[in-house]
Amino acid sequence: MEPSAPTAVLGDPIIGQTIGNYRVTTKVGEGGMGSVYLAEHPQIGKRVALKVLHAEFASNADVVSRFFNEAKAVNDIGHPNIVDVIDYGVLTGAHPSEKFVYFIMEYLAGLTLSQLVRTESPLPPERALAIALQCADALAASHRCEIVHRDLKPDNIILQQRGRERDFVKLLDFGIAKLTGEQPGSRRTRTGIVMGTPAYMSPEQCEGKGNVDHRTDIYALGIVLYEMLTGRVPFIGEGYGEILVQHLTQAPISPSQFRLLPPHVESVVLKALEKNPADRYPNMEEFMRAMADPVNYVEAHGGIAYFLKTQLVPSAAGTPLPALVPAALTPLPGSLGAVAAPTVPPTGKSKKVPVMIAGVVAVAGIAIGAVAMSSNKKPAAASGSNVASGAVAIPVDAALPKPIDAAPMPVDAAAKTVPLDAPAAPVAVKVALTITTVPPGAEITVGDKSGKSPFTIELDPAAGPVKVTAKMAGFDPKTETVELTPNSGPLNRDWKLNKRKAGVPVQKGSNGGNHDGDGLMKPGEL
Repeated sequence: MEPSAPTAVLGDPIIGQTIGNYRVTTKVGEGGMGSVYLAEHPQIGKRVALKVLHAEFASNADVVSRFFNEAKAVNDIGHPNIVDVIDYGVLTGAHPSEKFVYFIMEYLAGLTLSQLVRTESPLPPERALAIALQCADALAASHRCEIVHRDLKPDNIILQQRGRERDFVKLLDFGIAKLTGEQPGSRRTRTGIVMGTPAYMSPEQCEGKGNVDHRTDIYALGIVLYEMLTGRVPFIGEGYGEILVQHLTQAPISPSQFRLLPPHVESVVLKALEKNPADRYPNMEEFMRAMADPVNYVEAHGGIAYFLKTQLVPSAAGTPLPALVPAALTPLPGSLGAVAAPTVPPTGKSKKVPVMIAGVVAVAGIAIGAVAMSSNKKPAAASGSNVASGAVAIPVDAALPKPIDAAPMPVDAAAKTVPLDAPAAPVAVKVALTITTVPPGAEITVGDKSGKSPFTIELDPAAGPVKVTAKMAGFDPKTETVELTPNSGPLNRDWKLNKRKAGVPVQKGSNGGNHDGDGLMKPGEL
């Protein structure tokens, strides 16, 4: 069936029209480049998503080519974790010069990863790794087709419930995907153009030099995994430029500064966030191997002490890829004994990690991870809504993963028995508070406790409100009273400190103090 020419229906020329075999019913989102509509087959009721390029861009050959590239790229890859594109075409409007470029894709019922992060972060490591493994599998298939996504972020990841399987991943929006097999000089590979979403862009993307390859997706997936585990992205700023500079120059804050995390998992995440692409995983398959079994992978490549200093090499050809379900993060006693020696000894001799110590550290990380911290205030740059991605988000309830079976604890025959109906001893509920400042390193004072930011402290909500102060030479002090309740959960405060100008009196805190005693900033403090 030929698509009919758009006519004005409810003020929108697309709504009410039949495109392909589908009648457009509702606009579900709009972005800077295009709009997304919901359409339905009138006979069988099948629903699809229609992505339409704005008419003003339809005459721009470069934009249309990029739009078409998205439709072509996902079909070339043909992976179950990538949204399926059904049709592509051009509509002619009332005037011959009026054109609407569109493609039809599968309708996805689910929620975006950004919604999950906002409501449930920080996620348990096993769940975060399971989601990231599916993303990595789809991206690995994309890279084998010489296609780099370049705009991976939580808004472009849809999570679906499929039968008993929750968190089934669908990747969206290959709109700025780069065909790495293009000829040099192609307009879509020219240098000097920065494309992507700042919070998730690799350093080489931020430079805009055109040297972007598959390792930029490894970096972006590392950011996404970091955000799932901590509830925030590693780099936050007032504007795009500030974030890009941090990607280029600053090391990410360790995820364990925001929550207690198994050290092997933290190492796996930080390896993906190396500034130099050569220091990251050599390919997405290797990143998958690390995420599927963090303990054994890290121990086989230098251990906690040397993993980040070791330059990894791809596994031998023919080595099977791991399952998309991560291994247990709590190693059984003696399980690390069979791990191979490091493939690239950093200092000539490999440094072995005692089995018992490694096991205890991992077990402690998992046990305490249940009280991990989440962010009440998400950074503005963490994930911008991209409604033109084609996602139709419908929240889905999902069951929690099964707990890992553990050996029973030994019973002390001399221990006193406790009646089954005895009342449980009251447990003091603590609230974890984390203060992060930009720039980091400020002196944080909470009651009679103090430390350098990022600073985390557990507080008893029964003690009432607490006064928090941040001080740093050359910056105005900042003070806030934080209300605590037993149900408030972990709290996170991100503060940007204002730089003091020479000769301007210091802003007094509630205690009337200042940094230098005379109320004036010294010229050397600028």
